[in-house]
Amino acid sequence: MSDEVHPYSEPVSAPIPGRLGKVASVLRSETEGWHFRVWFLFGLASFLPHFAFNRVRILLYRLAGVAIGARTTISGQIELSGPGAVQQKFSVGTDCLITAPLYADVCSPITLGDRVWIGHHVVLITTNHEIGTERQRCGGWKPSPIVIGDGVWIGARVTILPGVTIGQGAVVAAGAVVTKDVLPNTLVGGVPAKILRTLE
Repeated sequence: MSDEVHPYSEPVSAPIPGRLGKVASVLRSETEGWHFRVWFLFGLASFLPHFAFNRVRILLYRLAGVAIGARTTISGQIELSGPGAVQQKFSVGTDCLITAPLYADVCSPITLGDRVWIGHHVVLITTNHEIGTERQRCGGWKPSPIVIGDGVWIGARVTILPGVTIGQGAVVAAGAVVTKDVLPNTLVGGVPAKILRTLE
């Protein structure tokens, strides 16, 4: 009898352990950025009404692993995104007020100092990309941290881009797009943000 395989015969199936291993590998890849505790507790916080149950919201965020200082108020939803343990890369100092909603891309750490006040719909982005070839302009990514100094006031709908440090006592006017460091005790505004005046 010939050992030749008939051209129309069914291919030999891969062993079950191999298939399970592949499934496990895909599941690990698909859920790499998902942390059940963070997802669950942030999900609970999202059901709380705006400007209500602020202490409960803070408790849920702290239980999820976010460092939040004493007497800080978060009056709405915070959304953190990025790879890995995002809750460990976002920290808020004491006596802060975040009106919310706030979106923070925490591919790199974001640090808010003490007495920082943030208006609603602020976006903090820590990831930039190289400009690629014409085949694909969005190239490799470059995460850079954002640091917001003590006493800073950030107006509504401000966007802060990667690598920016906002100096102590600065004010960022509503709607500004901050692309570079802001000097302490200055008022900046516009797109891109520029110094409007020095503050006493």
